[in-house]
Amino acid sequence: MELAFNLALALATGIIVEILFLWETSERQKQIAPQAGILAPRVSRMQEIIALVVLVSWTLILLAEFFDPPLGSSTLNAIADAIMLPTFMFLFVFGMVYPKLMPRINEQTVVVVTAIVFVSLYGQVELSPAWLAAPLAGIFLLALTKHSLPAMLKSLFYFWYLICLLVMTFLSSFDILFNPEVDFVQTSFDHFVAGAAGVFFGLHAIFLVRFFLMLSANLLPHNRYLIKLAMPQLFSDEQMPRTRFVALLLVVSLLLWANQQFGLVADISLASLLILFVVHFMDRAAQKLPQIL
Repeated sequence: MELAFNLALALATGIIVEILFLWETSERQKQIAPQAGILAPRVSRMQEIIALVVLVSWTLILLAEFFDPPLGSSTLNAIADAIMLPTFMFLFVFGMVYPKLMPRINEQTVVVVTAIVFVSLYGQVELSPAWLAAPLAGIFLLALTKHSLPAMLKSLFYFWYLICLLVMTFLSSFDILFNPEVDFVQTSFDHFVAGAAGVFFGLHAIFLVRFFLMLSANLLPHNRYLIKLAMPQLFSDEQMPRTRFVALLLVVSLLLWANQQFGLVADISLASLLILFVVHFMDRAAQKLPQIL
């Protein structure tokens, strides 16, 4: 793989920022008391670090775009290898061996992610409307309920969520990273999103293997208690008010539609960015929406 220097920086920045977000989200959802920021005591230390990394990294990316330093292909390949090898090691360790960074979701998260995936599939593969509407309607109705779901049903919801993220992995296929002849302009923003989404999707794709083995173990009755122990770490019963959830779902759908109409950014970049936003920020964003919703 050969990348321009600014694109390699953008890719590395996306990877680092997403890893930091996974860490910050994990600690927040586990209600671990965060350290107060040094420069901004109202935010956590990790949030402050993320903001600093984004600011410094994008300053360097913009400088690299402006000056375009000439680097040989061997140097660029070495930079790319130095980025990808630690990333793959991180994904294996935290996706298969020690999955402590898996973000906790709920039914509403599954609905929005499913909607994003279905919109991304539209026009790329031939699917009947009934095939698309049936699962989405069922998940949507369950997401509107206030009842806590049993652990087994939660596990099926979560498995569907992992499948949706796997579909996104195949849809993106990360041609922007490995194929220099893609049919759209390769921007630093696209590489930044590809780096962040690559970590997120890759982590969940690897965890899908482990989770499938967990589901398979439920065939034996004496193993079913294990899923009851695991699901509270992966699935939350907390939900935002229904009107706020519907409003957020409409906003996400509108953004995807508008981008398809006007081509502001690559469709896969926007879809990936929205999924990252939903998983990391949906619960926090709900608190910021107007109280009249």
